[in-house]
Amino acid sequence: MSRNYWLDLFTGKTWEEFKKNGATVSGFRHRRRRLAKQIQPGDYLICYMTGLSRFIGVLEVKSKCYEDNTPIWEDAVFPFRFNVELVYELTPGTAVPVLSLKDKLLIFQDLSSPHA
Repeated sequence: MSRNYWLDLFTGKTWEEFKKNGATVSGFRHRRRRLAKQIQPGDYLICYMTGLSRFIGVLEVKSKCYEDNTPIWEDAVFPFRFNVELVYELTPGTAVPVLSLKDKLLIFQDLSSPHA
């Protein structure tokens, strides 16, 4: 089976809301619809906590993308959703700092700004 890996952004608040609601549904904003439609069951979502700039978990996608506006998160809807399974979780204190992987990740190659 071929598996793709995608970045799934969380704030500290949205991560806690995700977990409080069972850690079984993740979602993307409306403007990320096209990307969300490419994600398939079996793919992994790498959870990145903004503000903290750390990788905090891994989710396995268990369903195709579907649209749902049922409230899960307080500050946004994230209507393009997936059923997920939490495969791996770290705490904010043990989460992996993104800059510790700078020399190992392709996303850091050819940046126009060292602060990007």
